[in-house]
Amino acid sequence: MKKNYYYIAILAFVFVFSSCKKMLEEEAENFVSPSQFYKNEAQCVAALNGCHNPLTSIFNQGLILANEGVTDLAFLNNQNNETRFELSPANPGMGKGLWTSAYQGIMYCNAAIQGIKGAPIAENRKPALIAEAVVLRALYYYVLTSTFGDVPFYTDDVANLATLEKVNALGRMSASDTRKFLIAELKAYVDALPKLRTSEVPNNRISSSMANVLIAKLAMWEKDYGTALAALNEVKTIYGALAQYPLEDTYFRNKNKPESIFEVQYTWSVSGLKKTTQVACYFTPPRTANTSTYNGINIPELGDKANPFTSVSPSAYFMSLYHVWDPRRNIILAYTYNGQNFTRPQSGNGTGKPWMGAKFWCPGMDNLADGNNQKVFRYADVLLLMAECANELDDVALAMSSINEVKRRASQASSASINLELTSYPGKVEFFREVREERARELMGEYGRKWDLVRWGIWYESIMNTVANEFVDIKQNVRPYHEYYPIPDNEILRSDGKLHNNAYK
Repeated sequence: MKKNYYYIAILAFVFVFSSCKKMLEEEAENFVSPSQFYKNEAQCVAALNGCHNPLTSIFNQGLILANEGVTDLAFLNNQNNETRFELSPANPGMGKGLWTSAYQGIMYCNAAIQGIKGAPIAENRKPALIAEAVVLRALYYYVLTSTFGDVPFYTDDVANLATLEKVNALGRMSASDTRKFLIAELKAYVDALPKLRTSEVPNNRISSSMANVLIAKLAMWEKDYGTALAALNEVKTIYGALAQYPLEDTYFRNKNKPESIFEVQYTWSVSGLKKTTQVACYFTPPRTANTSTYNGINIPELGDKANPFTSVSPSAYFMSLYHVWDPRRNIILAYTYNGQNFTRPQSGNGTGKPWMGAKFWCPGMDNLADGNNQKVFRYADVLLLMAECANELDDVALAMSSINEVKRRASQASSASINLELTSYPGKVEFFREVREERARELMGEYGRKWDLVRWGIWYESIMNTVANEFVDIKQNVRPYHEYYPIPDNEILRSDGKLHNNAYK
């Protein structure tokens, strides 16, 4: 059985690299087996392109519902088992596909690193190429540890049966140990990457800023705020003042803008390449059949072919966080559009729920096909992480300047004369609360809210104090162990019981 699995793994490896068309504007070349590949730099780049492919099976509607659609900020009032926390190893929801895709990505990265090291290309070109695979591998492990906690960890190229058997024998490695390894490895390779904004790197490939953001994210799970802050300062040196980046660039439809640090690339066209998500389906108001009218407003740019699902609803808590003139309020929450009122928010004498905002909508969506990019890391996130680190390290001046830079951009973009900035330091605990709230106002929908709540150790209480009071199925079903997803039972069986879900027993 294991021998058959080995051949399946190798065939999958070959297939991904040979079918990787137009990924990051490059074409992968066909080849028979990995041993016959990596003969020149073009083939090494094609292999790296393949390392990106599993990302579109991870950063999509499944993960955004888990991380953003069912948190303290929002809920999905439908019969979806996952969004009602009816999860188990036998019914792991999006976790099953995420586990498979992330380890597929790790396998490709491991093979690419090994192949590039042995490639007959200029030695001075290898560090930059290897660094891209190292960063992508770290991203896959970041997703896995944030979603499941302790997971199997390996960096071996699965090129023979003995290595495969070694990998199959792995149990759950400490997430802390995994993160510490990744931080050290990223530090070793970060200087080989372009010290540019990602939008300035040809084809939006991996930049040093992406590597530094990952160092910071991993370090903050470990409460190593000094390491995180050093990495974030490197990003700030490159990206400069936040005021130069328009708030409108945060819309998912606006791809690869200068503020962006990492986006997962999607494409949709009527006759061309189709690589789509269904994210917008869960974040768009309902459409009247055969029209471009969405909950009472004609929105021609959205077209008359979109087929939205039941929409994610913002929590009362999230709605309460915004100043009425904060411009992000009607970007992320849609009370109106182009000066017109949606029907639902006006119900109940103006107390109805808003829809999720235009940040998430996809112009010209065809049925379920959403071709927006998915935003994962951008510069405002960096500044808010800096504020959090500085607060923990008692650097009040840096904490205040970092959070106020984000607040200042929102103030200046408002149609009213407002000042959202903090005028004085409120104290360490109160400032941390303000960071949590500002991350909600700025970053909702960018795949990090649940992971933040778990990292802060407040996920369960946050759910119970917010959305559980609005959606009874959550109150009845949610348990503290739901902070992490269960490892799918088929993976436990495949490991001969070395993997486990003790928290779910």
